[in-house]
Amino acid sequence: MQQSRFYIMTAVLMTASAWSTGCSKSDKPSSAKSEKPAKVEAHPNEADIYRITLRPEAVKRLQISTVSAERRPMPRTRSLGGDVMIPDGKRIPVTAPLTGKLLPAGKDVQAVAGQRVAANQTLFKLTPMLPPQQEVPNAAERVQMANARATLVSSQIQAEGDMKQAAAQVEGAKIAFTRAKQLLADRAGSRRQVDEAEAALNVAMEAQKAAAERKALLDKLTLDAKTGEAQEVDIQSPHDGILQTVSARTGQVVNAGTPLFEIVDLQQMWIRVPVYAGLVGEIDETTPAAVSGLSSSSEIVSAKPIPAPPTATALSASVDLYYSVDNADSRFRPGERVTVRVPLKGETDSLVVPRAAVLRDIYGTGWVYLQSGENEFRRERVAVTFTTDDLAVLSLGPEVGTAVVVDGAAELFGTEFGAGK
Repeated sequence: MQQSRFYIMTAVLMTASAWSTGCSKSDKPSSAKSEKPAKVEAHPNEADIYRITLRPEAVKRLQISTVSAERRPMPRTRSLGGDVMIPDGKRIPVTAPLTGKLLPAGKDVQAVAGQRVAANQTLFKLTPMLPPQQEVPNAAERVQMANARATLVSSQIQAEGDMKQAAAQVEGAKIAFTRAKQLLADRAGSRRQVDEAEAALNVAMEAQKAAAERKALLDKLTLDAKTGEAQEVDIQSPHDGILQTVSARTGQVVNAGTPLFEIVDLQQMWIRVPVYAGLVGEIDETTPAAVSGLSSSSEIVSAKPIPAPPTATALSASVDLYYSVDNADSRFRPGERVTVRVPLKGETDSLVVPRAAVLRDIYGTGWVYLQSGENEFRRERVAVTFTTDDLAVLSLGPEVGTAVVVDGAAELFGTEFGAGK
């Protein structure tokens, strides 16, 4: 009996000791974990939209800035595809002026397709080949050739005299023009006298130019009346440009009219834009368009609308619009496909936000962050109609005046989805 009491008392004492030991421990909780700078909580209405609350120091560290969404008149545009093409008249074929044998323009000089050439640059030399009956002229032919030579010499002398006379007339017209301007400055002459003197000077200069061209043309005629052999003829480039094709080679005998090469001038290019016939009436054909390559990093250049032959394609129900773009830096190539943003008539009052405020998820959906409270931000879906250099035009978006996050939007996006934690 006593032994049973001993066991009971021992058990009671052990229980009391364990209870007192538990109560004697510090009631203070363990050191709290460091609080995170951002807290993400689910939106109460939509499961896929989240609200982010930042601590003040986090907002300061991210340097978040906001801009109010607004409505403003925006020019309407439409992006279409276009083709780069060589303008009419800028593709110049050169043919052999007469039958003969082609020779190189110089030592180690060879015309190659793709080569840049300058105006009046000699690409070939042509040795004319006279018919057999003309290799040994008879008496009558020699008389005719002598008469032709005499006529040529006479014409050359007269052309030289005409050029000197034209030069003297230009000098006299310059003196008269200078005198008329001085009299007008001294209030002793009239504006009419100045205009008449200027017109006379222009006429004299044109006459001098024509006389010089006529003399240069006659000086090139060097037919040898004794032997009946003509000197080599220089085949020159008629214009600055690029050799598009070369159809002949040195040493080849060609007939008159045989294609030799083709020069293209690519300083200006045309952009042909096929447009659906039902959309043509909405396009402003008097305003320049914006042209860029298919790459997202391509530079945007301005293209002027130009009058061109009307063309259309019945199969695709489209008509063609043409624009001219400067190509001095060889940015575009014939046949290249480009993106053309054509202006539409009228302006629309559109909802706009800064372009940097719009973010895209993996599905291509557009989003912006709105400041819904102090240090509180909410993500909202937007639909982008088109963008400019600085603005995004929205068909669906926040209310006008809502604060939209610009700087720090990407950081908020990363914080929400875990990339910034």
